[in-house]
Amino acid sequence: MSPIRLLAETAALHHAVLIREDGDSAIFAVQPALASGAPANKFLIEITRVGETVKAREVKSDRLPSFCPERHINLDGSFCLFWAELEPHTIDDHEAAAGWWGKLLIFLLRQGTAAILRSWPGKADARAHGPEAARLQAVAEFNASNLGKAFVTSLRGERFSTVEKRVNNERRVRLRLDGKRMLSVVRKGRRVMTLRQKCKCGDGNRPISACSDHAEVLADFTLALDGWRVAEQSFFDSFKNTTLKCCGTMDNCPLADLLGVRLNEAA
Repeated sequence: MSPIRLLAETAALHHAVLIREDGDSAIFAVQPALASGAPANKFLIEITRVGETVKAREVKSDRLPSFCPERHINLDGSFCLFWAELEPHTIDDHEAAAGWWGKLLIFLLRQGTAAILRSWPGKADARAHGPEAARLQAVAEFNASNLGKAFVTSLRGERFSTVEKRVNNERRVRLRLDGKRMLSVVRKGRRVMTLRQKCKCGDGNRPISACSDHAEVLADFTLALDGWRVAEQSFFDSFKNTTLKCCGTMDNCPLADLLGVRLNEAA
């Protein structure tokens, strides 16, 4: 059975009504329910088959921007619901179809919140912009999980940052927490400097050199975090000198900064 047919058969259980089905595409009226049980905005959504999965977009940009990286809407208007390299997204049975509807409903509810707050809710659960940035985000998250709950919490809270410096012809990446230096990693050889310092995992008073494999993990975390930063900036830089316009609906939007948009004047 095709993904479109499976979605049509499960639509009624997920606040969706089939309007029209035409082979490899269909249009649904989707109205998610708020936590209070009250109905949210109604969206007219076109779903198109792509192999064994689908992509979704608003039929007309009535309630959503036609393109907005910060709101996870791609250049073609399709919604970024999954990170394909990490999450299963094949729709081959009713259970998979139900999972897909669940993703869409959460996405649409968050769109309503984003429109009000002018920021993306659940940002810590979102994927970075661009496939390379998303891959490095996954690497950073994996290494953070090996360094303890405090590291994971700080990463989700966007408290880490990196900066690269060249010292004596040596490229070093400095890891900072709340703007304060934690450690430095030499890019060539991927090694933490000053291994005698106390390990940052917070598990006792052991130096990094004697704390399990944390010297390697801290180096990998720092370089992945820095690569994530650079890759995401490259993603937004790719829109320079284009005719794209910022939708102006999100505060602190990198695309708005890149294009020199005044948010209160954006179309």
